[in-house]
Amino acid sequence: MAVVKPFRGYFYSSKFIEKHPLDRLAAPPYDVISEKEKIRLTEDPYNFAHLTLGKAEDDYQKAKQLLQSWIKEGVVEQDEAPSFYIDEQEFQLNSSSPRKKRTGFVGLVRLEPWDKKIIMPHERTMPKYSQDRLKLLRATRANLEQIFGIFNDSLGTIDQLLEENKKEENLILQFTDYQGVVHRLWRIKEPKVIDQIRRILNPRTIIIADGHHRYETSLMYREERRKELQDPWEEIPEDYVMMTLVNMKNPGLLILPTHRLVHNLPEERVRDFFTKCQGYFIVKNFANEREMDEFLQTAPPHTIGVYNKVENKWGAITLKDLKVMDQKLGKESVNRYLDTAILHEIVFKEILGINQEAQEESKYVDYLRGTKDVFTLAQEENHYQLVFVMRPTPLERVEEAATYAQRMPQKSTYFYPKVWSGLVFRLLDEVKL
Repeated sequence: MAVVKPFRGYFYSSKFIEKHPLDRLAAPPYDVISEKEKIRLTEDPYNFAHLTLGKAEDDYQKAKQLLQSWIKEGVVEQDEAPSFYIDEQEFQLNSSSPRKKRTGFVGLVRLEPWDKKIIMPHERTMPKYSQDRLKLLRATRANLEQIFGIFNDSLGTIDQLLEENKKEENLILQFTDYQGVVHRLWRIKEPKVIDQIRRILNPRTIIIADGHHRYETSLMYREERRKELQDPWEEIPEDYVMMTLVNMKNPGLLILPTHRLVHNLPEERVRDFFTKCQGYFIVKNFANEREMDEFLQTAPPHTIGVYNKVENKWGAITLKDLKVMDQKLGKESVNRYLDTAILHEIVFKEILGINQEAQEESKYVDYLRGTKDVFTLAQEENHYQLVFVMRPTPLERVEEAATYAQRMPQKSTYFYPKVWSGLVFRLLDEVKL
């Protein structure tokens, strides 16, 4: 079902990285780079963020020109043989947690429409981001960043093959990023191993863990190109997209929460927030953040932490009766009991009056990944009014949502660590099909 194949990847050349450390060249995905991080990353003229962060119309052409110049100057080079690339990330959430390793591989995956249920989404997207990525793809004709996909290999056969091929002679690069995550990349070029991986993965489906916008962009671009070429019978480069694929059973696969910060609402909607919640929720109030955090460690299901900055009040809300979500989303919805669904349907829509369109446009809501201090940000930025502290969405809920083709609310999951950009990428015009 899922068709994967090797490719001749591009990466920073071995000669170039002798004088330019990789930790100054690689970058997080474009959608998690803050303005502060953007300034730091782009201080180095060869940082990969120069290619991925285009927003204005001329930025896309600048990215194209910059990429072409890097190829001519030998800043980046293409691999000699079609390969899969083992991508390992070794990390530690905090000083008291154990170190983990997440291992997957990078390859090309044949694009499939959502309705075929071969490649499946798990959460909603925001259309404006897909248009931005489409413009960049048109200009550069390159898969610059990874789409992160997960598959179910309960026997761990692919994981075993990847471990067996983490050989010194196959190592391409290794570095530690500013978050303390160690990145390693190996190549697999042996046809026998490549064929084994392809055969094992072929009958399986792939769930998009991260990169929904990039996948939708690739689908749109493929349709554009096929129309331009009068829909040829043979495969074209645009039929495939670069992905990092990780087994769901891999011990390093981790989901963190994405917190919500509300801003720019009329103040009367925010005042007496906890009182307004009492119709749907059991409300508990606390003297400070520490008390709230301690409660959340053992709180019952369907509990969300809340900081009302307008009134400087801390609390937690727990849904009284799940039947209300049966009524709102219908019993056929497998996502109806998710904390994010409860928050978006009851708190945002009913209590705060933030409709679906405003949520999709992030007009009143910002999203903050679970590795960052949400309260520090709320204190530093004066315009935030309410902070909602979420707990992680279980992996089995992700698989269930994808299986039933029902998308979770946007930003329901945060797979950590992110798959970084600049380790390996793909030019469409260079792929030999």
